[in-house]
Parts: sequence; structure tokens; C-alpha cells
Amino acid sequence: MKVEIKNRFNDKIILSGKYESIKDCLEKNRDADLSYSDLSYSNLRGSNLSYSNLSYSNLSYSNLRGSNLSYSNLSNSNLSYSNLSNSNLSYSDLSNSNLRGSNLSGSDLRGSNLRYSNLSYSDLSNSNLRDSNLRGSKNYSESHDFFQEIAKRQKVDTFTQKEWSIIGQIIIHRLCWDTIKKRFNKSAMGIFKKLKKVGFGEWSGKYSEILREK
Repeated sequence: MKVEIKNRFNDKIILSGKYESIKDCLEKNRDADLSYSDLSYSNLRGSNLSYSNLSYSNLSYSNLRGSNLSYSNLSNSNLSYSNLSNSNLSYSDLSNSNLRGSNLSGSDLRGSNLRYSNLSYSDLSNSNLRDSNLRGSKNYSESHDFFQEIAKRQKVDTFTQKEWSIIGQIIIHRLCWDTIKKRFNKSAMGIFKKLKKVGFGEWSGKYSEILREK
């Protein structure tokens, strides 16, 4: 079949030729400059795109489940509502990417760069975030998995024994904000203020709003 991959902004053809599928085309040309590609709604499940340059590309609503994207450049890309579950994203560059609503469950994100990425409503359950750069990430206040990763990076003496107990309950039972308020009230604020000091202030801002509500 004839496959054409176009620039997401001006429709200029980036790649063109006969391939079995879009997946086949990308895998055979992963050493090419694939930046700015329009790959939205593509079925790329199980693809090998390691070391590829997909910066500024549109991969929204694409199926990348089980794919190998290790060491790839996905900076400034649109991955909103994409399926990246069980994928290998280790050491990939996802800085400034839009991951809103994406499924990252079970993915390997070790050593990845998520700086300034949009994580609103993304699913990070059972993902491996070890050694990933999470500074500057946005819209993470509803993610228990992100909270767990940031909390466990802190030294033991950062929090009191009572605060560690609260952290454990929030993570294990995946407590919502209203339940945190009912159970712990202002006792939980100390945790969020301490995390703000290390660069993650969304939780303290969110919880301040919750406490002000009647």
C-alpha cells in the first residue's frame, strides 16, 4: 500500500512509498528525521521506534501499546489520549510534550525527560519513573502515581512518622482530595508544603483550595 507521512503543519510530504503499513514505513525509516509528522490516530502497536526523532509530531489518539521508543526524541510532541501502555520509553525525551489523557500504565520511563510535560489525566499506574526528570511537569495534582514517585525520592527525615503514615494511606488507598481533608484536615498540608520546597507545588496549591471550601 502507498503510505504518505505529512508535516502536521503544512502537509509537506516527509515520507512516501509502498509499505505494508504506517508502522512498517516508520520502522524502516526510523533513522530519518521524522519531526513534525502527523501520525494522529495511527496504529503503531508493538513498533520499534527506538532512537527515532519524532519531536513536534502529532501522535494524539495513536496506539503505541507495547512499542519500543527508548532513546527517542518526542520533545514538544502531542501524545494526548494516546495508548503508550507497556511501552519502553526509557531514556526518551518527552520534554514539553502533551500527554493529557494518555495511557502510560506499565510503561518503562526510566531515565526519561518529562520536564515541562503536561500530565493531566494521564495514567501512570505501575509505570517505572526511576531516574526520570520530572521537574517542571504540569497538571500532576490528580496523579497518585506521580505523588508516590516524588514522595519516595525524599529523604526519610523529610517527613515526620505521622506524615509518612498519611502519605502511605493516600497512595495505598488512592484517596481523593475530599477524603484527605476529612481524614487529615490541616495535618496533610505540611506534606504538600515540603514537596513545594523541592519544586512540586501543585499539591499545596490544590489542597489550599480544598481547605478553603466549606
